[in-house]
Amino acid sequence: MTRREAARQRDQLASALARFGDSLRGSLLERTTFHSSGCPKCVRGEGHPQWVLNVNYPGAKNRQLSLRPEQIRQVRKALQHYREAKETLEAISEFNQYLLRLDRDESREREA
Repeated sequence: MTRREAARQRDQLASALARFGDSLRGSLLERTTFHSSGCPKCVRGEGHPQWVLNVNYPGAKNRQLSLRPEQIRQVRKALQHYREAKETLEAISEFNQYLLRLDRDESREREA
């Protein structure tokens, strides 16, 4: 692959990142919550189903956001966009490493 081809492919990938504006990082969890007393459902052991977006941060910090059922589809799509954006960034990084190796090799050839 030539330098021009690698740079062109890298730039195409970088321009594709613009479509990932609605990305979300985290995990979608389905939980069941229970009231401590007074709720017939909880007394029967059924509890209340709940969807949560869970995001981990450095330092063992965690944020959970309760979601409404109609938000689940949107959140799943945004989580997928995040994974696709991450894969795209990895591909861009690979092209940049390739270009660095070309620069290094060309520099060696000029010195020799």
